[in-house]
Amino acid sequence: MTAGRLVLCPTPLGNLEDITERTLRALRECDLVVAEDTRVTGALLRHFSIRKPLRSLHERTEAQRLREIRALLDKGKTVAFASDAGMPGISDPGAALVRCAREAGAAIDALPGPTAFVGALVLSGFDVSRFRFEGFPPRAPSQRRAYVRAFADESAAVVWYEAPTRIIGLLDDLERELPGRRVFVLREYTKKFEQHALGTAPVVKREIEQPPRGEFTVVLEGASRSSSASHEIPQAARDAVAQLVERGTHVRDAAESIARATGLSKNALYKAALSRRSR
Repeated sequence: MTAGRLVLCPTPLGNLEDITERTLRALRECDLVVAEDTRVTGALLRHFSIRKPLRSLHERTEAQRLREIRALLDKGKTVAFASDAGMPGISDPGAALVRCAREAGAAIDALPGPTAFVGALVLSGFDVSRFRFEGFPPRAPSQRRAYVRAFADESAAVVWYEAPTRIIGLLDDLERELPGRRVFVLREYTKKFEQHALGTAPVVKREIEQPPRGEFTVVLEGASRSSSASHEIPQAARDAVAQLVERGTHVRDAAESIARATGLSKNALYKAALSRRSR
């Protein structure tokens, strides 16, 4: 028997006009639609008058659902997977479904469609010839601070998704750990109240409504391309750090204080101070 087919169907991020004819045709012609959230995908199907069997695929149902899907693929059926919004396989269970289809010997199609982090990278205006998509940052504040600190010397742009309840915490950590580095925040991409904010973390925070609402994508400019992350530290800044250290301030705290005042890289100031002490 001929193996079946898995079709990954991207869905609109917020504007229904962004759905493609290929996606609609795939949803109409498949034998089963698999979704992250059947409520979200069900509403989409109803809007376009599509009636198909609909099943959920998430962490709690993954093992059982994959067995059911494998059985359908083995019978030559076509399964369409639709994410809640955007391209399947990005921050959703799509990867497990692709592995299942590949093990079954099924054909796999990934239809082109919208992805929020790509839109944010393009809109940032940063050099994004190299970038790192990191999904969601750690939730715990202490873990997130250490995580953010690790990007001090990252020359590629870094992009995250973040929830409205944690966006200010992430910006606070970027301000503290990477002072002077520019960030771009894209809120509610493709939706009615889409918002762009560009600048250092304190500037961006002031532009975000309180309390924050919607879905956020954050782009951190690469260190080597950031106008404020130059490792050419002026002598006056080096001397200012040294004076604070002589008064009993810890080197890292001194570097952070001067970085906040000047917009220079905290990491570069810290390294310069350590180099000065070792001479």
